[in-house]
Amino acid sequence: MSSNIARQAIFNRQNQRIGYELLFRDGRCDTFPLVAAEYATEIVLNDLFVSGKTAVRTVSDGQPCFVNFSYQSLINGTALNYPPKDLVIEVLENCVPDTVLFDVLVDLKSRGYRIAFDDFNPCDAWRPFLPLADIVKIDFRALSRETISRFVLAYKSAPELLLLAEKIETAEELLFARKLGFDLFQGYQLSKPERIPFSGVIEHIAEHVA
Repeated sequence: MSSNIARQAIFNRQNQRIGYELLFRDGRCDTFPLVAAEYATEIVLNDLFVSGKTAVRTVSDGQPCFVNFSYQSLINGTALNYPPKDLVIEVLENCVPDTVLFDVLVDLKSRGYRIAFDDFNPCDAWRPFLPLADIVKIDFRALSRETISRFVLAYKSAPELLLLAEKIETAEELLFARKLGFDLFQGYQLSKPERIPFSGVIEHIAEHVA
């Protein structure tokens, strides 16, 4: 198969891997190609689930798969084609925070899907969505430390809400995030994206089934 998946590990405060964000890669390029976000989501999900649970567990080492969803993918109900047990829905930062999206996320939550807000922007338009979140990802490259600190202080005590510090690139940033009270961590300081050609996954599965 021509499409590839890259994965980047997510760690907890005990430095244990708790899941992987899955990223679309195409050809020999190790960066996100210039394609529509909903297309990338569809390719990742189709490749991930095409061989059933065995493929999912092989790609993610049996841990949750964080997959990016665009606004269009969400309102089209793309996630409903895949089981909620192995999937964490990452709501992309460029989604429109309107009532249509809100209702879609309420429905997904009621069906057992976990919701993560990617590169979360702590603005008034997104605040009503926070009760729907299982995980909020804060981009350390996009926000100032002052803004990050204010958000953590305001929402760290929220029940069942996990805060994920993403794009952590230095040991000092990791220490800062840990001191602030973040629950989860992701970035080059901990683990770089790892390219996984899906044909290799299929071959690996075949070897263990034979």
